[in-house]
Amino acid sequence: MKMFLRITALLLFVAMIVPMAAACAEKEDSGTTTEASGTTTAAAEDKTDPVTDPVTDPPPTDPPLDPIDPSLPYYEYLNEEFRRFGFVDGDLIVADSEEATLSKFIPKGCTAIALDLSGEDVPFGFANRYEIASLPNPENEFWQIAIEAKFDESKTITTGDILAGCVYVRDAGGENPAHFYTAIKTPTDNWGSEGSMGVHDYVLEPGEGWQKIYFYGEFVNDENPASTAMFNFFLGYDPHNIEIGGLYVMRYPGTDENFKATMKMPY
Repeated sequence: MKMFLRITALLLFVAMIVPMAAACAEKEDSGTTTEASGTTTAAAEDKTDPVTDPVTDPPPTDPPLDPIDPSLPYYEYLNEEFRRFGFVDGDLIVADSEEATLSKFIPKGCTAIALDLSGEDVPFGFANRYEIASLPNPENEFWQIAIEAKFDESKTITTGDILAGCVYVRDAGGENPAHFYTAIKTPTDNWGSEGSMGVHDYVLEPGEGWQKIYFYGEFVNDENPASTAMFNFFLGYDPHNIEIGGLYVMRYPGTDENFKATMKMPY
C-alpha cells in the first residue's frame, strides 16, 4: 500500500513538472527571439546608408571659342568680334570702309594731319593727328573743338536703333593731356544729344600708347535721311594733340538681343 502511494505521488509530481518545464522553455525561447529580433533590427539600422545630397551634373558651359585670326583684314576681324558679343543684322552707318569712315570726320577748331602707320604694330591702317593750338573763343564750351561725321545719307535711322563700334586713340604730346567724349547730335531736337553713349558720357584721357575704346549709344529719333544726324568726337577747349584711328561705326536694330550684346562689350 505504501509502495502504491509513493508511485502515485511520483506520477503526480512528474505530471506537474513537465508542463512547467515546457512553459519555462517556451518563455526562454521567446526572450531569446525578442533579443535576437532587437539585435537584427539594430544591425539593419546600422547598415542604413547615410543620407547624401543627390548628385547633380555641373551646369553646361559653352566650349571656349578659338581666338579670332589676327591676320584677317581689320574690318573682317571686327565683324567677327562684334558677332561674338552677340550683335546681329548690323550695317556700317558712316561709310563702308575704314579709310572712308575716317575721311568723313571733319575737323572743327582743330587741324588734321594724316599719320604714317607703316612702322607701327597696329591692326588698323588709317589714323590722323588732331592738333588743337588755340581756343576758338573764350567761352570754353567743350563742343567748340571736335571732329564730326554725318551718317550715310543713303540710309535711314529708326528710333531705338543702336550705334556701336570702336576706335583707337592716343595722346600726341600736346600742351595738355589729350581728352575727348562722344555724342550723337541731330537737328530734330535742336542739336541736343541723342541718347547716352556707352563711353558713359564722361571725358576720356588716353595715354601715350594706342588704346582701343568701345562705344555704343541709342538713336532716340527717326532720321530720314540718316545724314540729318551726326556722330561727334568732342575734343574740348584746352589746347592738346590727340591721335584717332581704326574707326569702326555700326548700326544695329534695337532688339533685346542687340541690347544684351552691348553689355558684353569691354569698357
